[in-house]
Amino acid sequence: MLRKVAVLGGGSGAHAMAADLTLKGLEVNMCEAPEFREGFSTTLERQEICLIDAWGKERAVKLGMVTTDFEQAIKGVDYIMMVIPAMGHKRFFSSTIPYVKDGQTIVMWSGNYSALLLANMMRAKGIKRNVTLAEGHTLPWGCRLEAPSRVRIFVDAWKLLLAAFPAKNTGRVINDLKHIYPVVPGENVIATSLNNLNPIVHPVGAILNAGWIDTLGKDFHFYKHATTLSIARAIKAVHEEVVTVGEAIGVNLLEYPEESFWAKSTIMSVYFKAPFNKEGTVGDLAEPSSMKSRFITEDVPYGLVPVAQLAHKFNVDIPIIDATIRLASVINQTDYYNDGRSLDELGIADLSKEELAEVLQEGF
Repeated sequence: MLRKVAVLGGGSGAHAMAADLTLKGLEVNMCEAPEFREGFSTTLERQEICLIDAWGKERAVKLGMVTTDFEQAIKGVDYIMMVIPAMGHKRFFSSTIPYVKDGQTIVMWSGNYSALLLANMMRAKGIKRNVTLAEGHTLPWGCRLEAPSRVRIFVDAWKLLLAAFPAKNTGRVINDLKHIYPVVPGENVIATSLNNLNPIVHPVGAILNAGWIDTLGKDFHFYKHATTLSIARAIKAVHEEVVTVGEAIGVNLLEYPEESFWAKSTIMSVYFKAPFNKEGTVGDLAEPSSMKSRFITEDVPYGLVPVAQLAHKFNVDIPIIDATIRLASVINQTDYYNDGRSLDELGIADLSKEELAEVLQEGF
């Protein structure tokens, strides 16, 4: 029975999860990295989060502990929930690994190939502990911080893919979490990462709207302004290429009704629910405000680049994804192919299709 958890991170998702799990009866410790203490100071001082749910109900939620001390945060907890951007994975993993104990489970929300990354980091350090790693394909809701320590949930997931590494442990993690979130088993942690829609939808949509984003800045609304028929066709093409990469390594992607590609929220909201007007709710989100937003700086290097590397390794043609990565690199003057998450970092660069399947199922 899940009793006590640590939520690591200090952004919108971490605030929502810490408050949400507390309201669901768990004892929750929340921890942000010390270098972000200033932006996290309100939550630290109050030890409390104001949560507004998708139906507009507002509650003040007192947490068990709010800290910047990783050791204290994860001491004695059953589950460690990593709710952090992909660019923070290595930083948080390095700070957590020394204190993880046998029997604990670490879940990354969302994955972005992080379960393999963490497993390979532990392997490189010679750390052998009975720790289960897992990842979800997305967060359990869409949310935004409205003010320090005040977070609003605007859509709730009704289906979440979750897989463990190794996959033989997925059933146990599902059993632990199914009473909290609508989790269903993913095939493995490559499947959960490939099914993350952010890299499929955001980069190509942002690049094709770069002029509008540069012009409008904070007044740009991706799901209101960006998702025209032309852009939807490009998003669908990226999705089809990711499906082909999945097929090449024996992994299935979630299915989406054809008409969902032509909605203003595209396929992003298919597995989410919101009161009354889901399209309007999603459309009101003002983002991205620049081409240096996470729509590019996270979703390209940590989302599309691993897909591209898998495609190149297994001889899958991905012209639209390759073009998206190259254009993003030109626009932001960054070599995302070189700087992105690599198969070497994940420990799978030299594996055949059969060896990869075995590692995903049984572990390193």
